[in-house]
Order: sequence, then C-alpha cells, then structure tokens
Amino acid sequence: MTHPARIAPRFRSQRYALGVLCASLVVSVASKSRAEDAPENVAAARTLGIQGVQLADAGKCPEAIEKLQRAESLHHAPTILDRLGECQVAVGELVEGTENLNAVVREPLAANAPKVFHDAQDRAQKVLASATPKIAHLVIRITPAEAKASVAVGGKAVPDALIGSERPTDPGTHEVTATAAGYKPASTTVTLAEGGHQDITLLLERDPNAVAVVPTTPTTPTTGAGGPVTPPEPASAHSNTPAYIVLGIGGAGLVVGGITGALAFGKASDCPNKVCKTQSDLDSAKSMATVSTIGFGVGIVGVAVGTILLLTGSKSEAPPAQAVAHPARKLAVQPWFGVNAAGLMGSFE
Repeated sequence: MTHPARIAPRFRSQRYALGVLCASLVVSVASKSRAEDAPENVAAARTLGIQGVQLADAGKCPEAIEKLQRAESLHHAPTILDRLGECQVAVGELVEGTENLNAVVREPLAANAPKVFHDAQDRAQKVLASATPKIAHLVIRITPAEAKASVAVGGKAVPDALIGSERPTDPGTHEVTATAAGYKPASTTVTLAEGGHQDITLLLERDPNAVAVVPTTPTTPTTGAGGPVTPPEPASAHSNTPAYIVLGIGGAGLVVGGITGALAFGKASDCPNKVCKTQSDLDSAKSMATVSTIGFGVGIVGVAVGTILLLTGSKSEAPPAQAVAHPARKLAVQPWFGVNAAGLMGSFE
C-alpha cells in the first residue's frame, strides 16, 4: 500500500509546475497585443519558470532565483513573481523579496483569471505577513553635513534623499562607505538584527593631500586684489618719422637750390649783358636758374610742412608686445646734376 504522505510533495511540485505552465499559456493568449510578449519570449519564459519552480521546491533557492528572474524579465506572470519573492525572502533578501510579493498581492486580476493566479496571491500574502516584520531599518548620517558624500551599503548606492532617514535594509552584516571630494573615505561595518533599528554616523576628515580643482575660465579676466584686472589698452605713441622725412626733402631742396643757383650765377658771369659766347651757355644758365628756383621752392615747402608735423606730431598705435621690432628705414636724398638739368635722387636704407 502506497503512503499518500510520501508522494504528496512530488505531486504537489508537479501540480504547481503544471499550474505555472497553464497560467503562462493563459497569460500569453490574453497578452498577445503586447509587443514584448513575442511567442518566443513566452515559450522561453515558460521553460525557465518551470525549471525555477522545480528548483525552489527542491530547496535550491539560489539557483531558482536566477531562473525565475530571467523568466519574469521575458514574460510576467504572478505565479513566477510569487515564487521569485518567496526564494528571495528565503535567502535573506527581504527587502527585494517582499517588494516582489507586494506586487503580486496588489496586482488586479480579471474575473476569469486562472485559479493558480489567485493561489499565487494567497501564497504571497502569507509570506509577506511573516517576512515584513523581519526587515531592519538603518539611518545613515554624514558629518560634516555640507560634504557632498556618495554613500553605499554593501556596494549599493544610497540616494541622497535617504541620508538621515530610515532605509529598509536586509538583516545581517553590511559595510557602509562614504566618499566626498576633498575628504578621506570613511567606512564602517554594521550588523542588523531582524526587525532592528540602528542609527550610525560616518565622520569625513579633510584630506590634506587633496588637490583643489580650480575651474578654468579662459575668457574671464584675471582678478587682482582690487577687482577684475582688464588687459591694458595699447599705448599710443607719437611718431615723428613723417616729419623727419619731409624735413629731409625740404633740406635737400634748399641744398639743390643753393648749388644750382650758384652755378647759374657762374654761368651768368660768363655772359655779360646776357650775351653768351654760345647758345648752349645761355641755355645752361637758364636751366640752372630754373632748377634753383624749383629747389628753393621745394625746400621752403618741405621745411615748413616738416616743422608743422614735428610740432603737432602724428599718433600711431604702438606695436603689440609680441610683435617683432624692425629697424626704421631711413630716407637718403642726394642731388644730381646734368649738362642742362639738375634734380634730387632719393632711396630708402
């Protein structure tokens, strides 16, 4: 005679696995409008879900969690999420497990939902009733408060909104760390009892070796003791070069006028009463006189204009500091004389 008590667990596991299979089929038919519920995803989720339930029934929750999480990510079913939450609670992941169980309990079911879905909600409610009071609560405080610290518990980041407030935490031993720019890292180990409440403070000490980060603002003027220092305006300088050039031309004109005038007088002395021995002597004397007159005219005008420029001066922008200085070019003026003419010849050196 077969003992019913000895075969009941096996039948119960098979029955639940078949329930998961049936529920997945029902959900897949009812949810074909959802893009993520592709037939391939539903079929894979069904296979993973059955494997996960079988592992959970065998007491292998760590292995079951991996299968059930993958199944739930492919296709949601209350039967899968319920067993996932149960296994997470069993391995000590109370916070995440109870949140999954809460999702199962709060999920609205259609009037024609399969019985295994309602059974999953009942199972989730029973596990919640016993697991929720075991969740511990940890308060983390940071000193100094102005330090912009990044806090983590067991490697999981803690939002700034939870600093100084109760954070639901799994019972057990956890490492709490805090880091902030300009401070030495701080850490401590805390052991939380089931349903316990603990308040800890992490003290951040200034790091003397921390390098202050100075923001670079290339467009901002340098700030001095008396306020912002703006770059100096290019200095204006008086340039007398034009005046000297004009004066040089005027002086050369006077020299040419004087020399040609002297030559003209010499020629005139050879022609008493304006009667020369030859016509060429007469023409030469007249040319010298004309050049002398022009030379004196240019000289007088040049000296006058050069003197005015020298007195008034002309402004020109000073060259930038980084510009390469070049020596000023000089004007050299020399008179020239011909048989019947004379003039000025100039060049820059």
